[in-house]
Amino acid sequence: MGQRTKRKLKNRPKFKQVRRLKDRRMKAKKAAAHKRGLGRNKARRQRRGTKKK
Repeated sequence: MGQRTKRKLKNRPKFKQVRRLKDRRMKAKKAAAHKRGLGRNKARRQRRGTKKK
């Protein structure tokens, strides 16, 4: 087997698949954080889901 350069390595299908999965995991992680409302303050998070009268 010849020498494998970084450019050749990046074009392998498995590498692309791994990178795609990583992207999807990152997206899922961010979406989950959004759902938990981690970008908001605690008071606002606790008000979520309670209806005003």
